[in-house]
Amino acid sequence: MNENTEAPPAQLLFVDDEPNVLKALKRLFRSAEYSVHLAESGASGLDILQTQPIDLIISDMRMPQMDGAEFLSRAAENYPDTVRILLTGYADIESTIAAVNNGRIYSYCSKPWEDNELRILVNNALEQKRLRQERQRLYDIVQRQNLELKELNSSLEEKVEKRTEQLKKSLHVIEQANESLKRQYNESVKAFAKIIEMRPGIKSGHAKYIAEHAKEVAQRLGLPPAEVRNVVFAGLLLQIGKMSLPDSLLTMPHFAMNSQQRKRFLNHAQEGYQLLAGIEPLHQAAELVGHQYEYYDGSGYPAGLSGPAIPLGSRILTVIREYVTMLDGSITGSTMSTDQVKTRLLSKRGTNYDPQVVDTFLALLEETKCNDERPVIEISWTQLQAGMEAAEVLCNDVLYLKDQILTDKHVEDILGLRKHGKNLVLRVRLGQGH
Repeated sequence: MNENTEAPPAQLLFVDDEPNVLKALKRLFRSAEYSVHLAESGASGLDILQTQPIDLIISDMRMPQMDGAEFLSRAAENYPDTVRILLTGYADIESTIAAVNNGRIYSYCSKPWEDNELRILVNNALEQKRLRQERQRLYDIVQRQNLELKELNSSLEEKVEKRTEQLKKSLHVIEQANESLKRQYNESVKAFAKIIEMRPGIKSGHAKYIAEHAKEVAQRLGLPPAEVRNVVFAGLLLQIGKMSLPDSLLTMPHFAMNSQQRKRFLNHAQEGYQLLAGIEPLHQAAELVGHQYEYYDGSGYPAGLSGPAIPLGSRILTVIREYVTMLDGSITGSTMSTDQVKTRLLSKRGTNYDPQVVDTFLALLEETKCNDERPVIEISWTQLQAGMEAAEVLCNDVLYLKDQILTDKHVEDILGLRKHGKNLVLRVRLGQGH
């Protein structure tokens, strides 16, 4: 095959019963890189799949006659090579779980979507599909070459040497493709975390802080690389079950909840587990998410596990999550200083928290101590508000402001920057105004 041949455009299928949504998606992907097909129902989408070699499907969840979960399930059964993405509202958590489990979706995106994030999601999905196809092609080459090697006569040393060198090159390319797939998957999980934090009431920036510090603690406690990766994924997706909670619970301090409200809130960990468990690469991370409210002395939720019976990754995530939520006031209703939070962690060392995890985390904080101890976290522009203390705001890698308490005018100006650059980075100090 001629390597210079230009790749054909990717075939995209958009399925939604709202014509305006289909028009918006078509405009968004109006490019020579894509060929767009539109369907206003699941049945019409299946008809198109019979006649067109579709690469990627974006389907709405709520549609009459056949909803997105059923449509993607049929598409997965009959056209398994298609990449499937779900458009869903925050209220559709149960349907989303069904779509993940039955439709084997690659990802999902909240409505209304953010154009640039949806483009990135689609590009990553298509690139991952291309890499899978390339990996399969290379594996086929390796299999064929292995058969040829078996047929070689031992006297043909020169030919054997040549074939062996070709095999090594092919295996090297496969390794590179696998590494690229891993990077793509990591970026996809990070994108999920950002989408989750776009839900009003879910604190932005917490996932990244928890994942980064949990990774460091896990490494210091000697977890193998695969388990460290599961801890990082769980940290990024720790709040996914909160998408089903009402606004009133998301904004209510824990101490103010009655027993029924507290049980409903804590159940988000199990909903997160159910959502992630059907995705094979995230199965172990799902376990860690599901046990994030277990306490070391067995007084936690939902199973009352104690000590080593609680996965170590969950014990790590519990300490760091509660450190962050105590700082920002989610537990007591008012922000706490870092010294107050550290004292509280130590007071519950051996009861709520694994002593070894507490000691390791506090040692990490001491080593990374700076003049302003309050953690700096990166937030989404959707959760920017007056009263926050901005550590720094950058647009296209240029510093816009630093160490400022944000006013309404600041927020208006910062949001205006999005029109002039696609790379807007917002870092705020946890605590006051957050």
